[in-house]
Amino acid sequence: MIFIVLSRERKIYKDVLCKNCMFGWLFGRKKEIERIEEQTRQSFEAVKQDLNKTGDWLKHLNNRDEGLKHELNVLKEELSSMRDDLEGVKNALIFSNISASRRKIKQGKQLFIEQAGVQAVQNGVQTAVQTADLHQLSVMERAIVWILLNSDMKLSYDDLAAMTGKSRATVRGQVNSIKKKIEDLISENMESGGKKRLYIEENIKNKVLKNAKVRVGKSKKSRKSE
Repeated sequence: MIFIVLSRERKIYKDVLCKNCMFGWLFGRKKEIERIEEQTRQSFEAVKQDLNKTGDWLKHLNNRDEGLKHELNVLKEELSSMRDDLEGVKNALIFSNISASRRKIKQGKQLFIEQAGVQAVQNGVQTAVQTADLHQLSVMERAIVWILLNSDMKLSYDDLAAMTGKSRATVRGQVNSIKKKIEDLISENMESGGKKRLYIEENIKNKVLKNAKVRVGKSKKSRKSE
């Protein structure tokens, strides 16, 4: 009888122990799963943040590349414009040297014909042009003035366009700009066919060239004194 009771108690104890082990294993397993899930969630969150940072960085690089492309395009346009201007100046200097040689051969003889009633107007023009500063002109504008100063002929817009390597419309715009900055510097003559020819009066040429020589002389003296 006693043996039977002990056997039952031992069986109950085993059942309780097995149940405790089973539930303990289940609860322990659940916690382990929860821990793994939390670690996995944190890992995915970290990866997500890294991807966001990478996306922001790529966007920044793309914006910077776009900015660099824009700056490069601006530089290309400026270099192209400078190249065109230098080509025009080179052509102007070549033409000016040829014209200057011709002027020396003619021994300084003036080639203009005074017209009645024009002298009084010219005197006023001389004063205005004499005080004008050619440095306020752009590179191409000065090149056009330099061509007209050294030309013994009246030149059309087509002539100036061919000499500077610019289009006729560009030359016309440059001439209009010169007229606004320095009034009465450039004169016009309309041919019977309707073509305009541009020139600078001989007396104005002498004034402008004389002032240019004076400025160069003063500049050299100031450099020597320094």
